[in-house]
Amino acid sequence: MTRDLLTPVDPAVPRLADTVGFERSADGASWLVSVDGVPVSRASDAVAAALRAMDGVATLDDLRRRFAPDQTPEAFGALVDRFRRAGLLRGAERRTAGRLTYRPPLTVQFATLRAPVLFARLHRVLRPVLRRALLWPLAVLVLAGVVALVAQAPMAAEALTSPLPLDDLLLIAVVLVCATVAHEAAHGVTLTHGGARPRRAGFMLLYLGPAFFVDVTDAWRLPSRTARVAVALAGPAVHAVLAGAAALAALVVTDADLRRTLLVLACACATVVAVNLVPFVRFDGYIALMSALDEPNLRARTMADAAEGLRGLLFGGERSARALDRWWSVPFGILSVVVPTVIVWLAVERAIRALVGTGPVGAFLVLALQAVVVIAVGAGVARWVARCWRLGRGRLRFLALSGALLGASVALAALVPVDDVRTMGYATTDDGVTLVVPAGATGEGAVAIAGGRSVDLSSSGILADAHLVAGRTRATSLREATVPLTAFSPVALDDVAIDALVVGRVDVPAATTLPSAGRAGIHLGTRSLLEAVWATHVAVPASLLVASLLPPPPDSKEDR
Repeated sequence: MTRDLLTPVDPAVPRLADTVGFERSADGASWLVSVDGVPVSRASDAVAAALRAMDGVATLDDLRRRFAPDQTPEAFGALVDRFRRAGLLRGAERRTAGRLTYRPPLTVQFATLRAPVLFARLHRVLRPVLRRALLWPLAVLVLAGVVALVAQAPMAAEALTSPLPLDDLLLIAVVLVCATVAHEAAHGVTLTHGGARPRRAGFMLLYLGPAFFVDVTDAWRLPSRTARVAVALAGPAVHAVLAGAAALAALVVTDADLRRTLLVLACACATVVAVNLVPFVRFDGYIALMSALDEPNLRARTMADAAEGLRGLLFGGERSARALDRWWSVPFGILSVVVPTVIVWLAVERAIRALVGTGPVGAFLVLALQAVVVIAVGAGVARWVARCWRLGRGRLRFLALSGALLGASVALAALVPVDDVRTMGYATTDDGVTLVVPAGATGEGAVAIAGGRSVDLSSSGILADAHLVAGRTRATSLREATVPLTAFSPVALDDVAIDALVVGRVDVPAATTLPSAGRAGIHLGTRSLLEAVWATHVAVPASLLVASLLPPPPDSKEDR
């Protein structure tokens, strides 16, 4: 072990990490700061000189007087803290992303390091068609597709709110997977065409969803902002072209089933484009905005400004200098926290709905998934709270205000009423409409529905459900039945029925025409938001899991 590694790091005497390097940007106007050869930031001549001078001998005050005499010690200290958080200083080094990488809050990447070789070969194949003149016909195709999709909006809405045959769903899934691979390949090929190289590529779990990725960090070496923006937007362009082509094809085909499949594909690709262009998550729209503004680490810096602003507003204390000197830094940082939080919440809710009724395994997955989210998000919140505790204006103010905010949040959640809606399936029979749950359902799922409850029947759509009719429940005895798969799933399989348990009936207006099966929402009244969240997310799955682990009671049916 060397003496350098044994020597403790003194924050007052910063030293540049051995992994940090400098190279001139392509336009010669600034320096690229890299860690292990990976660009992480841009720096002016003065900042680059200050970094180079951090040799573990010069103190912060020496460095400030030499390179930033017009700044206060606090402001210069905040700048050095930024360097430390970026992993540029000894003692704060970060591991270079490799084959397995975790990126907070909820991204895990599995990568190959042969990406430069793979994309160099792909670029050689595609180079003859990579011409600027190709952009115009593709743009016309996309615009024409938008017009075609708008013209077919009613049919598209019906396709998205109806069950989809399994064959069509598999076809769309295969096309979307291929389109996603082409999306990421477009990033890598565009980067290679510009003269840089993608470092890594592979598969990842992004906000609980599977996705592919290509690491285009090397785009900071490209000579212009336009070239960097082109790398970021090359991926969404693939899905935009596919959406346009599918919408135009749906306009001319005569087969109704094929038209429905093309419309669903067009809408799915258009959704991918729209989501990718959201600039508050590390999607392509954010990369494009960051490149256009020439502001590396835009989200991290604006979120730091938002966190610092909220800390100062709530707990007082001296505020650090802005990480990004723009008027919109704080609101952008707030949205960069709120939007991913909403995405994660929607993903968790979708997963819980999908796992409802799947027994102890589903209950375990629900609890484990939520535990991962709480730990990942809670770590960032805990760091912010610790900083507020250290830098706030008085511990008494911190404790009093924190207690008041926590108490008010719990009280509000306990007082706000929400609809208590129980979701299940419905199926039509010769003698009316029945309410059904999957066979083997336990707990609340296997309890008969009382009469007189308001119920909404809706379609079981691949993307959304369309309301069909409102009715009233009628009590009936529990009994077994077989129902179409669409009672519980948006996937349609002809001549396939699954076992179910009838828990009630529904009276609907006369002459109402309904699909053979779909979804039903029974309104049971209201309960507090806190009770609803606790029951759905914790109590019900936990009780189901515990019950499955306990031995059966001695007076079970088998013993009797």
